[in-house]
Amino acid sequence: MPPLRAADHALVSSPTPETVWRLRGRLLAAGLSPDCPLFETLSQFHAFLSELSRSSSAREYSHLASMLDIGGIGAAVSEHLLESEEAHELARRLLGAILSEGLLVLATRQHVKAWEEDMAGVYESAAWYLYGELWRWSQQLKPELAPVKRRILIEQALRPARSRKNSGAARAVILARIFQLLILDGLSRELDG
Repeated sequence: MPPLRAADHALVSSPTPETVWRLRGRLLAAGLSPDCPLFETLSQFHAFLSELSRSSSAREYSHLASMLDIGGIGAAVSEHLLESEEAHELARRLLGAILSEGLLVLATRQHVKAWEEDMAGVYESAAWYLYGELWRWSQQLKPELAPVKRRILIEQALRPARSRKNSGAARAVILARIFQLLILDGLSRELDG
């Protein structure tokens, strides 16, 4: 089977759903069996990247909506300043405007939190899959490693990706790098073997 080093580079330099899609096609065209376990990892990576891509747009939209709502508070306050002549009436209107606009901002921020929660599930699913793949991979590389030690090492490797203390971007990068490692190792075994 001819080497596909350009595909290896694209997987590392620009991991997108389209990159993974093209790599799968190249591997099949190069003669790699569709039953090869590498294709399951490619499929999982494609799904992970697709969900990140789809959800990132929603997140950016929620942030934009949140910023627009924050700007809405200033507009409401300005409107009430222009309409009111009495201090008491102005205070009452401003309080009402700030409370209602503030609730809108909080609601929008909840959408962003909901996005983070949705993505937490994506990260957890990817970590679940990668745990099994890391177990198999480490068994191939270090068959003599005690199962308890193997478990500890894998859990340490995945801990930052599972921690809600880390940003979503950090978690996504860690998981993507593990996918890339496993795919590149699988490619090297299939292409060089």
